Amino acid sequence: MNNSESNNKNKQNSNSSIRAAELAVLGELFSAVGGVISTISAVLALEEERQEQSENKNVQEQLDYLNSEIEKLKK
Repeated sequence: MNNSESNNKNKQNSNSSIRAAELAVLGELFSAVGGVISTISAVLALEEERQEQSENKNVQEQLDYLNSEIEKLKK
């Protein structure tokens, strides 16, 4: 193998290593974006649950009030 062939082989190996590193960085970036999306999803689910609890509390208060009014009418 002469110097030219050796240099070409080294460049190919170097290019392959660079591509592999670029793909690794890209993979980590996608993973990080996925983590952010997952976190946002969890926050939205918590907010929805809080809203539902608030609505349930309001409905329960209305039921309690109506029950007390029914009891008053029975007397």
